[in-house]
Amino acid sequence: MQSHNDSEITNEGFEQIKKIISRLKKEKIDAIFCSSLGRAVKTAKEIARLKKLKLTVDDRLKELNAGDFSTLPTKEMLRRWAEYYETKQREGIKRELIRPPNGENSFDHLKRIKSFLRDLIKDYNNKTVVIVGHSGTNKVIIGALKKLDPDDFYSIEQKNACINFLELDSEGNLVKAELNVVDHLR
Repeated sequence: MQSHNDSEITNEGFEQIKKIISRLKKEKIDAIFCSSLGRAVKTAKEIARLKKLKLTVDDRLKELNAGDFSTLPTKEMLRRWAEYYETKQREGIKRELIRPPNGENSFDHLKRIKSFLRDLIKDYNNKTVVIVGHSGTNKVIIGALKKLDPDDFYSIEQKNACINFLELDSEGNLVKAELNVVDHLR
C-alpha cells in the first residue's frame, strides 16, 4: 500500500503490464476505469489502447489516504497506522471515527468505493468493465461486494498485477468471483 503517493513503474512492472495485456486480449471489454495515480493510469492506458476504448480516470479508485503516515516507507506506515489505531481504540474512540492525522480510514475508503460501485452498476449494468486500481482499493471493492466488515477487507490477498474476475447480477450483488488470479504472470 502506497497511500496516495505515486511511484514510477519498474521494469518488472512494465513486464507485468505486457502480461496483463496479453491475458486481456481475448476478453470482451466495454469500459475501462482507473485510479488517477500514475501507475494505474499507465497500466489502464495500455489496456484502453489495446481495446480502442476511452479511459475513465476516477479519484474514488485511489488507495486509502494514510495522511501524515504516507510519507513513511510502506511497512513503517502500516505499523504506525496500526499502533495509532489501537491506541485510539484503547482510548474508547469508535473505530469509524479513528483516522490517521490528515488521512482517511477504512470506512472513508469504503464510502468512496461504494459511491463508485453505485455509479458503475447504474451506468454499466450487464457490461464487462476493467478497473485498474490498487491492492487496498481492490480489497475494498471485493469486501464491499461480499458485504464483509471493513476490518476484514485488508486480509483479502491481492498480489501485484493480479486480476479479479467479478460477476454481478442486475442488482449489483456478487454472484461469482475468481480472485487474485496470477497465472498470466508465469
